[in-house]
Amino acid sequence: MAEQLNIEQLRKFAPQNAILAFSPINTGSPMQDWCAHLANNPMRRRELEEFTILGDVVIRIADELEPEPVDRVRIMSLEYAVKSLGNEDDGREFVRCIKAIASPDAGQFEYEQIAAFYYGEVRRRGASDVLKEMGILGMQLEAVTATNSDREISYEEFDHGEQKLTVADQRRVKEVAKNRMPIPPRYPIFEDEMKAVFRRVGRQKVSRVIYDDLAEHYLSDGDKSIGELDRDFLTFESLEQYDENGIVGLTMNGGQRSIVVFDLECEIDESCLPGEVRHLASELGRLFVGHEMGANVVQNARQMIAEAWAEQTGAGLPIESWNNPSKAPLTDQEFEEWLSLSLDRIYDQKAVRSARRLFTCRTGSAVEFVTEQEVNPDFEEMQYAAAVLRLLWRRQYSDFHLRSLRHEAYQEMYLAIRGTSDTADVADLKKRAYADFKETNRLSLKEFTALNTVAKSQEVRLRDSFSKDARRWLRKIEKATVGGLRYLKFLLYNDPEAKSLTRQEKQRLWDAVRTRETELKAVTGTNRPSQNVRSQQRQFVHVVA
Repeated sequence: MAEQLNIEQLRKFAPQNAILAFSPINTGSPMQDWCAHLANNPMRRRELEEFTILGDVVIRIADELEPEPVDRVRIMSLEYAVKSLGNEDDGREFVRCIKAIASPDAGQFEYEQIAAFYYGEVRRRGASDVLKEMGILGMQLEAVTATNSDREISYEEFDHGEQKLTVADQRRVKEVAKNRMPIPPRYPIFEDEMKAVFRRVGRQKVSRVIYDDLAEHYLSDGDKSIGELDRDFLTFESLEQYDENGIVGLTMNGGQRSIVVFDLECEIDESCLPGEVRHLASELGRLFVGHEMGANVVQNARQMIAEAWAEQTGAGLPIESWNNPSKAPLTDQEFEEWLSLSLDRIYDQKAVRSARRLFTCRTGSAVEFVTEQEVNPDFEEMQYAAAVLRLLWRRQYSDFHLRSLRHEAYQEMYLAIRGTSDTADVADLKKRAYADFKETNRLSLKEFTALNTVAKSQEVRLRDSFSKDARRWLRKIEKATVGGLRYLKFLLYNDPEAKSLTRQEKQRLWDAVRTRETELKAVTGTNRPSQNVRSQQRQFVHVVA
């Protein structure tokens, strides 16, 4: 990351970026640099003291059985909340609201800050008003702070029994076993090649063996007792770890692990750019995918490139190529041309500066004169913005979904799936995607698998969509009697309004019908014994003349 992004330029043009919090200035005095860095970043003091920087990655040393961040915050405990609020119900509600407001991956520092702020609000305004605001805010944030497990698509497992063959299938299996082809003979050419490979591999020798003197000293048993072996083993595990560049500065044992909490390279985004250039970062994604998703931006970029080329060469271009350029995604060369033209339009300031020049005459004497030179005062900032934008452009190639969206067939199918409102249409699009993969080869296996996953997630999205007409049918089903339910089942098959409902709505209505049938059967089942008793009593009635 240091080779791709200049930290000094980042500190100059984006001083509020989070990457700078983990990049202290090195002036040659480690203690002075560290104290000055902590003073400049007071809100990140705990993170800087708890985390360790390893190149472009920030890690935290955690124990094997480490409690959750919310359990490490003392002011988040139920005892402290009840003691502060004076009511057990308010204390439970306070803790629940804090968990709902905080992010699912929030750390100990975030929980402490949120809890301390609302404790202050409770002391200043009262518990009832603050808890009401916290509850509303928690319900709003829970919709956008879902965990990874909540985002996963639910699945069902079915236990299928062992399939039994029929008599005809068993007869066919026996006939195939009798007529099966014999094992093919051995190929001598292949065996000779393998022997030659084994001969070449077998002649290799190990030049030297690297021995670990510390491991040999601490882990050898020798004449040591059990206590001495345990002590030496703990000492060996507590030694500082080294890599090829020297000491890392970590002290870990067998019961600890390292957790990556911050990747500096992944944190490079539009916030690293100066304010007047950030709108270009929002156009990179559409320039990268092109076609329908980025048609306007791509066409404007190609039109700008064509106009600049015509202006430089003085040659006229056909009007058609300006008004209707290609919608295909930009290539790397076109991106470089668009980037240089866009930055030239933003940083178009020019300044005239005087410069001293030396001219050597034929006689050998030097003559000094002053001349004027036109320069761009924002050239350094422009070069920095270009480096960040190039890094963001290259990063998109590592994303499989974005890389696949550059293919028109994949993007067209993806937009069609996301634009559906009926699971029946999703099923038809899945069949079309399979045909594009199997028959026409417009999609690769990876792209088809990704589209199949998109289709499943779209089905989950549409599962909870319910129209007003479907809700009206659902209310009728929930209140229907046995005869009314039989009539509603007939209408679900024949009524035009019911036929116009989407597949997921029909499926939900039929599930409601089955549930209502079960409820009615349970009610009739409880009343049936009394009817049997009355019928039995009627059987034993004798009419006396």
